[in-house]
Amino acid sequence: MNPQAFQPTPEQQAVIGHEGSAFVTACPGAGKTRVMTERARRLFSDMPAGRGVAFLSFTQGAIFELETRLQEERILPSPVFPSFIGTFDSFVWQFLVAPFGVKDCDARPRLIADLADLAVTPFRGAHPLPLSCFCPVTGNIFEQAAKVRGFDVSQKPAHLVQAYVTAAAAIRARLRERGQLGFDEARGVALERLKDAGAAPRIAAALVGRFREVIVDEAQDCNPDDLHVISWLRDSGLPVKVVCDPHQSIYEFRGGVTDQLFTFAETFGEGNRKTLTGNFRSAPNVCKSIAQLRPPASRMAPDEPLGPYKDDATPIRILSYPGTAVPASIGAAFCAYVKEADIDPALSPLIAATRASGAAAAGQPRPSNRRDRAVRLAEAVTDFYFAAGFNDMKSAIDQVHQILLELEGRLGDLSYRQYLADNEIEQANWRPHVLFLLRALRFDPSKHADAKAWHAAAKDLLAQHLTLGDGPSLSQRLKWNDAVAAALAAVPAATAMPRTIHAVKGMEFPAVCVVTTASTLKSILDYLETGEPADKAEDARKLYVASSRAEKLLVIAAPKSQADRLATYLRGQGAAVEVKEI
Repeated sequence: MNPQAFQPTPEQQAVIGHEGSAFVTACPGAGKTRVMTERARRLFSDMPAGRGVAFLSFTQGAIFELETRLQEERILPSPVFPSFIGTFDSFVWQFLVAPFGVKDCDARPRLIADLADLAVTPFRGAHPLPLSCFCPVTGNIFEQAAKVRGFDVSQKPAHLVQAYVTAAAAIRARLRERGQLGFDEARGVALERLKDAGAAPRIAAALVGRFREVIVDEAQDCNPDDLHVISWLRDSGLPVKVVCDPHQSIYEFRGGVTDQLFTFAETFGEGNRKTLTGNFRSAPNVCKSIAQLRPPASRMAPDEPLGPYKDDATPIRILSYPGTAVPASIGAAFCAYVKEADIDPALSPLIAATRASGAAAAGQPRPSNRRDRAVRLAEAVTDFYFAAGFNDMKSAIDQVHQILLELEGRLGDLSYRQYLADNEIEQANWRPHVLFLLRALRFDPSKHADAKAWHAAAKDLLAQHLTLGDGPSLSQRLKWNDAVAAALAAVPAATAMPRTIHAVKGMEFPAVCVVTTASTLKSILDYLETGEPADKAEDARKLYVASSRAEKLLVIAAPKSQADRLATYLRGQGAAVEVKEI
């Protein structure tokens, strides 16, 4: 779409032309990237020398999309300075942490991406919890995050909970002495700096002098600390545009905000609260369905379909499956619908809350969560060849590299990212080699009689490429485990690929199949109908996020016990819904 062809709606124009701070609530498919692009065009049209705009979001994907659009339309200057475009984490690091160092620490501060994954175990044999389960400011356990990982704080004695809190604090203290900070710890250091009566005003003055405006996209992904930073920027005199859809907040497990976001919106004057309700992505029946998936207190008329599918009458399809286990027949039935609609199956994901549910629906190996290196290697190889996008592929490559370092005994008690940072190892130095090994490790039934044959071939290959030194043999370090067989799969033909809800957030597809389970769908419908149980609000938001990715065809796989109930509920805003038993 070129700028001459773009005809903004009145709502879009109100955001593009708004001067000063604003809180913008945008529905799915509202054309946020186009609106931000046009806002940037306006700002840069009369930009004073030496000033720029800060564009912030919470995922690399969102930043990449916006940066690509700004560069394609030659709006973003080259070099970008004095403007800034990057994640909220990178902004906090660059302007509030890195230039000043860490209090009471002489070491140069370094941001280590995976410190949040470090295991907290207060004593030998204790249930491990990742460091991300502990608040970097108060030190307290995030109860929901811990519960997801099998540690229910409400059922544990106080002395045990305190032992975990103490152990996590000790880990953070050791890391801080070395100047090593994770994203959460960096945010804590930034908040300390904002409380410094001497430093904070000078930092604010510098930022106001450099940036004409700060645009924060996808703000529903922030946490309370992020809101504090955003408030400080605004109150320091920087015009801040906050763009979000509060109903897409699905990061409660890491301290994300929902109700706090609605409260934060109220701190903007009425004239500074804007809405975008035109949906340029989805067909009418999809718009009606996702309107029904908003909580009772926020439900309103469906967003107006304005895009290329605005006149499309494709009904919502519900695949009713028997029993409680997610069957592979879901993937087959979904692909039949996709091909009937003349849509490429490779562009039509199966979306589920967990990797396990998505894999089951696609008939693919399920992740085992085992720590055995042979199993993890097999899963990483399979994930690489089943990758549905760059991020999935990159994750598999990193996982193989980490396993290789473990086999060589290089990590010790360091996390993977700590090791890379301490040894200043660049991706370009190891990634080509890992890619070579991944291609050689591909499971091929014509070459490998079974999983044991693949395991033997993998050991032979790695023996030629690893430096083991003294100690256990490679066979001892990469022991056979029966779970390897379940982790391996031949490279798939073009078909619907499983993706998690968190992985597809911010994306759109011509067709999607949302996989629900017997353990969650009933309580989600209870919540949507009555507002209770309140602790199922985030599960409902996940269903909303997944369903709103669909442009034309929305399919929802539901257990038979809830399928008709779901159909009746989605028809509440007038959507056409069909149910098919599989």
